[in-house]
Amino acid sequence: MNIFTKSATLKYFAPLLFIASLAGLPVTMAYADAATSTQSDYAGERLDLNLVTAEELATLPGIGIKKAESIIQYREEKGRFLEVEQLTEVKGIGPKLLAKIQNKLQVSQ
Repeated sequence: MNIFTKSATLKYFAPLLFIASLAGLPVTMAYADAATSTQSDYAGERLDLNLVTAEELATLPGIGIKKAESIIQYREEKGRFLEVEQLTEVKGIGPKLLAKIQNKLQVSQ
């Protein structure tokens, strides 16, 4: 049996490639299915605060699931983010944490 089939590669290596992409490492997967990929599957791409899920936010350094859920709740109550710096209005996110994750985020217009 060839373990390097497309399905085996996706099953075993996709999670590793996903984690590597979050770490900012250059990662590509030539035959990744665009219909099943999430926003953060692509190396170097920033998470959009207006589209991101709590699970995706929780992968950022210093952001656990509780803070991620607070960010989503803020977005639902206040509306779309106009700039990344608005994150400091969310309880538990101050200037130091913002500086740590700011380069991994963007805001769609």
